[in-house]
Amino acid sequence: MAKQVIIIGGEGNGGVAAACIQDMRNNYDIDEYEVYGFLNDFETPGSKINGYPVLGGLDAIQSYVGGDFYFIYAIHSISHAPLRIQIFESLGIPDEKLVTLIHPLTFIGEGCEIAPGVMIMAHSYIGPATKIGKCTFVMANCAIGHNNTIGSFCHFSVGAICSSVLTIGNGCDVALNATVMEKVTMGDFSVVGAAALCLKDVEPYQVVVGSPAKHLKYVKHEETKQEWRGAEK
Repeated sequence: MAKQVIIIGGEGNGGVAAACIQDMRNNYDIDEYEVYGFLNDFETPGSKINGYPVLGGLDAIQSYVGGDFYFIYAIHSISHAPLRIQIFESLGIPDEKLVTLIHPLTFIGEGCEIAPGVMIMAHSYIGPATKIGKCTFVMANCAIGHNNTIGSFCHFSVGAICSSVLTIGNGCDVALNATVMEKVTMGDFSVVGAAALCLKDVEPYQVVVGSPAKHLKYVKHEETKQEWRGAEK
């Protein structure tokens, strides 16, 4: 019997996760998981996200954590990682209940370490001896080289390219079609903007954009959920 999966989030990354599970079931005869529904604070319980029912808000999770359910934490909005991690930690989901979702059209090199809750989409490449932390998302058509150390709750948008021997902290974003060159360090919660070419280390909380990438601003260290309304959509 398939494991019943509850997706925390909305039609963005949550919809991608649901589509991946359905594609694996329909086209690859991989039926380990089945989407049960969504938890989302900004949609009405009983409504639907991508055809799946909204079971309630995030505060309803305690009704499911103790049951026979598994979870994908899909809340994401670029440059809001500190709050995103804070929300996750408030949910109390044990690692053994996190779905690690790797599309069958992904290449995973020898000696990689993939933590619980990681999602890697189709046509992505993960080089040998790379470590990827908990609840990090690698979207479609990404290339991540060898011997990288990547923290938890990172997000690599479609087409991101990361070279080798990188150190990437927790809650980092590498945006659409951005490139991070070899031996670069990205501090916690830092962001490389869309189509940027990152040649140098990025400070914690720093946002860099352009080619070559240069400082734009810093991510907020703290914010409230009200300031971030809509991030679960």
